Amino acid sequence: LAEAGATGPAMIIANLPYNVGTPLLVDWLKAGDWRGEMALMFQKEVAERICAKPDTDAYGRLAVLAQAVTRPYISFTLPPGAFRPPPKVDSAVAVFEPLPPEKRCPHLDQLEQIAGAAFGQRRKMLRAALKPFAKKRGMKAEEWLEACGIDPTARAETLTQAEFRKLAASVA
Repeated sequence: LAEAGATGPAMIIANLPYNVGTPLLVDWLKAGDWRGEMALMFQKEVAERICAKPDTDAYGRLAVLAQAVTRPYISFTLPPGAFRPPPKVDSAVAVFEPLPPEKRCPHLDQLEQIAGAAFGQRRKMLRAALKPFAKKRGMKAEEWLEACGIDPTARAETLTQAEFRKLAASVA
């Protein structure tokens, strides 16, 4: 961007094809300081998952990643009739306001791995879902989780952003 004469962070505004929206979002979340605010259209269900809070059915890996570096929220929704040809689902525009640098998770790659493992086995307790991470540290999962101040019998959807960040920092 600097070579093209641009200054400051670039805003990304896109109506993403639904089949590639999630991988693009993850790449942009990890892109660094060149990326500023984003306004992205997703299938409504995906936008709700991105903006979900802990202890809700929609809360998952995408919410943990998005909320680690941005403050995402749904700006508005659109019915299928707003498009030609109309899709079979509602759409939503999610806005991603970058967090100040000091509030961003510095261990995004580790956070992505831990959230992926934790939510990949959603019905399992964390001690089972995250066992490989503890093993790499030469610890039992219960010991590692307790050392991070997290209940080993908890499930991924109950962890806060701060708790996921503790886990990511401990493996960084």
